[in-house]
Amino acid sequence: MDRAITRRDFLNGVSVAIGASLLPACTKTGEPMVEVLATYYPPAETGMRGSHAGSFEVAHATVQGKDWVAGKTDEHYDLIVVGAGISGLSAAYIYRRDVNPNARILILDNHDDFGGHAKRNEFTLDGRMFIGYGGTMFIEAPQSYPAVSKQVIREIGIDTSRSAEFYHDDLFASHGLSEVSFFDRETFGADLLASGAHGFGNSMEELPLSAEGKAELERLFADKVDYLEGKTPAERSAVLETHSWLSYLKTYGGFGEEVLAYVQKLPHGYWAIGADAMPAAMARDNGNPGFGVAGSGGEEESGDELDDRGFFFPDGNASVARLLVRKLVPDVAPGRSMEDVVSARFDYARLDQPGNDTRIRLSSTVVNLHHRGGALNADVDVTYVRNGEARTVSAGKVVWAGYHAMLPYVCDDIPNEQVTALQTSVRAPLVYTNVLIRNWQSLAKLGMRRAYCPGSFFQTVMFTHPVSIGDYRFARSPDEPVILHLQHMPLAPGLPVAEQFRAGRRTLLETPFETFERSLRDQLGRMLGPGGFDPARDIAGITVNRWPHGYAYSIDTESGDVAWSPELWQHERQPWVDARQRVGNIAFAGTDAAANAMTESAIEEAHRAVHSLVTETAG
Repeated sequence: MDRAITRRDFLNGVSVAIGASLLPACTKTGEPMVEVLATYYPPAETGMRGSHAGSFEVAHATVQGKDWVAGKTDEHYDLIVVGAGISGLSAAYIYRRDVNPNARILILDNHDDFGGHAKRNEFTLDGRMFIGYGGTMFIEAPQSYPAVSKQVIREIGIDTSRSAEFYHDDLFASHGLSEVSFFDRETFGADLLASGAHGFGNSMEELPLSAEGKAELERLFADKVDYLEGKTPAERSAVLETHSWLSYLKTYGGFGEEVLAYVQKLPHGYWAIGADAMPAAMARDNGNPGFGVAGSGGEEESGDELDDRGFFFPDGNASVARLLVRKLVPDVAPGRSMEDVVSARFDYARLDQPGNDTRIRLSSTVVNLHHRGGALNADVDVTYVRNGEARTVSAGKVVWAGYHAMLPYVCDDIPNEQVTALQTSVRAPLVYTNVLIRNWQSLAKLGMRRAYCPGSFFQTVMFTHPVSIGDYRFARSPDEPVILHLQHMPLAPGLPVAEQFRAGRRTLLETPFETFERSLRDQLGRMLGPGGFDPARDIAGITVNRWPHGYAYSIDTESGDVAWSPELWQHERQPWVDARQRVGNIAFAGTDAAANAMTESAIEEAHRAVHSLVTETAG
């Protein structure tokens, strides 16, 4: 446990901060002052990633009232996009496609890599590359995408109908791997990796629960009891709409603390919230147990199952971002297909060259937007900070594809009513950690494909997508290295949802890399040790993707209700719609504009924002 893991970076993202300094500063005309070193390649950085050191400090200082004295440059663009996530990249692509194919576009992003939450993690071991996803996991249900999103996905070269060609849907079953649960001694009294979903592969007698707890767990997942029997539909609705899933199970199901502790983290992976704050009605609609529907599984949804609705890249939707970037800056990487983009090495020195029609400028945090002279039909000055220096560039149009909560601190041109709407945007903190292990023999011996760990630091431990595409091959033998994906949601159970998110965000930013490393080594050692796993020997690399501002939600200020799913929203007020209204020559994209943290929403909002800029009404 105490032996060191060799990594190419320093802990806590120190090398990332150094790497960001290798990006070139620019002259007044936008010419790079120095060349980017050939070794600058963010996907291969390990340690603390996601919202890494150097990506958020300028924004935090701006929120706290810091003024930036900017040097004026001669750079002027037809369009400036703030945010190089999927929505921002899509906005640039759609603007060039639909508005002006010859437009000069600048994309600014505070991170040292493009893609936003669609984050790519690479490891190299013995000369072989292994790819994982540090954020957006896969293209979910592409057949149900809105037409504008389907079109973009198709145009950048993704054929979602071919998923079965690349996904090894028989791999885990052929090795006898399945869902398991890990009961930890701190929560349940003893460590046990129980086979089968929710431990039902083991004899119930083996579970480290009291006799009453075992009977209750079995009763919960049998789900044959209607705990609201005899109530009218109106009374049922009243109960489900006024109780969390946890309080419903306790009050109406009579379940004790052991079962409540077991189910608390089941919603974490999909909703980034616990059962204590998940509405009972939503739990019922999602198929969670406790509502008298026999066969309800209630498994944490993690996106690692293949069906005919999803498409999986090894790096999740980072390949979507990479395909968009290759469309916008063709020289950045070789190839033309979705297969070759997976293993292509991008040349980051080509992203921000003066000759590019589209320039992508990383490690550049926007701190001010304003129309010149206060006239909403005027050009927009955009001030950003890079390497501690503030510079101002200008554009005829701007698309903001960043966080809504940041906008009131950046743009004084926004009306007060719209500022109020923007402030209803909240984001759930989350952590996606990828661990390269030298082989997966221990998982094969233990029969583990994915583990739900209700009491542990990481509530989910699972294989990354078993996908082989182009030149990239997934590890099909237990003797080969593989990436394990672990999830952690830093929340504060018992508080209102928005307060849980804020408390979790503070905790996350204060948690050093060493805490994540120690926690995962301890947890994997205890879970997989019976299969022969040794953390010090078998872990080859760790990348922690922390996202203090993760899933995008919106809060109704009067009721405190969360727009978990906009299509099921019960209120007439839709604050995210009010928040995204165009202001002069500034339009708003991103998933905050949809209150829906999905790739199709990111693309759809980019399309709406771009087309709002060419209408007559100034919003």
